[in-house]
Amino acid sequence: MNQRRITQKQKVEADRQGKSARKPKKQSFQEERLVKAEHIQPKNENQNQYLKSLAINAVSVGRGSAGTGKTYLAARVAANKFLMGEIDTIVVTRPLVGMGKGSGFWPGTIKEKLEPWLLPILNNIKDVIGNGAYEAEYGKGIDIQPMESVRGRSFDSRTFLIVDEAQNCTPDEIRSLVTRLEEGSQIAFCGDDAQKDIQGVSGIKYLCDLIKKHNLPNCGVVEFTSDDIVRSGLTKLFVKIFDQEGAAPK
Repeated sequence: MNQRRITQKQKVEADRQGKSARKPKKQSFQEERLVKAEHIQPKNENQNQYLKSLAINAVSVGRGSAGTGKTYLAARVAANKFLMGEIDTIVVTRPLVGMGKGSGFWPGTIKEKLEPWLLPILNNIKDVIGNGAYEAEYGKGIDIQPMESVRGRSFDSRTFLIVDEAQNCTPDEIRSLVTRLEEGSQIAFCGDDAQKDIQGVSGIKYLCDLIKKHNLPNCGVVEFTSDDIVRSGLTKLFVKIFDQEGAAPK
């Protein structure tokens, strides 16, 4: 009997020590996220400045040549912030301009039609947070929205909005987007005026000029050039030639 009581006491003590040695679930999960979180290494000074802006500013604008990593960096930073619990929601959108004459005949909802055009961004997010977390959060914490619906909502605190192909936003759309921000939310505009499909001033140029003219706080603008292209040597060569040649023949 005495031996049994001692054994039970030892078992209770061992359980107590085991529990105290175990890391709290929240702490373990946080450490797992730290392991997954990606260190993003800039490849040039403009990428470095863009990353700094995405880290701290409410509004960040990456404008300029194709292949410079504007959208890639915005997606990776947003995914890191989501993984670390710094934000609760990532919303990705783009203007429907330039999506092609046939897009209206594709089956499915507007969101389903939009998804193929946003796959590069979504795949970058998935790469960082993992397939399981991405599948669990898609449509909730990670969402895609057509521009029309984005313009009509407010972005809750701790939301990161990525606006791709922002050269096809109108100045009115830019005004609508930047006035929907709540404290603690962020928005990143990515675009290249050389690929503009709308008439008149592009929204991204309008926004850049506005930020610079009024020296707006909590806003960052990085102007990428063909010298910043990191996609491939051939991409850089073609972009430089296109810059020399001017607009494509109609």
